[in-house]
Amino acid sequence: MQRSVSGVRNKQNTNPPETTMHTFDTPAPITAVLDIPAGRIQLIAADRTDTTVEVTPTNPAKNRDIKTAEQTSIDYTDGVLTIHTTVKNQVLGPSGSIQVTIQLPTGSQVNAKTAASELRGVGRLGNLTFTGAYRHIKIDEAANLHLTAIDGDVEIGRLSGPAEVTTARGDITITEATHGKVELRTQYGDITVTTATGVSATLDAGTTYGRINNTLKNNGTPQLDIRATTSHGDITAHSL
Repeated sequence: MQRSVSGVRNKQNTNPPETTMHTFDTPAPITAVLDIPAGRIQLIAADRTDTTVEVTPTNPAKNRDIKTAEQTSIDYTDGVLTIHTTVKNQVLGPSGSIQVTIQLPTGSQVNAKTAASELRGVGRLGNLTFTGAYRHIKIDEAANLHLTAIDGDVEIGRLSGPAEVTTARGDITITEATHGKVELRTQYGDITVTTATGVSATLDAGTTYGRINNTLKNNGTPQLDIRATTSHGDITAHSL
């Protein structure tokens, strides 16, 4: 089923008038593509056969945020969900801030671009690409991950594939990494990686001002290749 909407509020929506909410039939994992100026993105993956999208202004009292929410279009076609904010002429000031909450099937892929947005990923996501993460960044689980943060700590629960994570300032923490090449970079912050039980891993690490603590198990055939660098901070890698 295909449904396409742009700046149209759901008439059955009982939320405040500045809130936009839509539901699409999605019996299989989808691909979500987002392009918004700033705010907060929440991705909630679960075993479900539909996808819901809710867009609200970060501050309902700010006209700029309300306008930005109204200028955000939502489209779903052939398994691809697109959320895009049309950025108007910024001569009169920067764009507003919005909150986007997507509830989608487990294993869905996400490709998001933003100037500066917080990110929360709940449940098991597929491949996740996110550019412009800011402040609070937490992901429960992802298959593959490519994340670039402007500023903020990055917390990842389970990583089941390759990853490239960069933050200008903040800690990077991975609770459980399983296999593939994992590249982690921060200028100011600590890096901590824990491998899954029984995983053989190697570490190539460098810090200008800090310590390196490597207690990884390496059985001779590495399944996980970790490369971590920081200018100011400690690097810790250990096995479960």
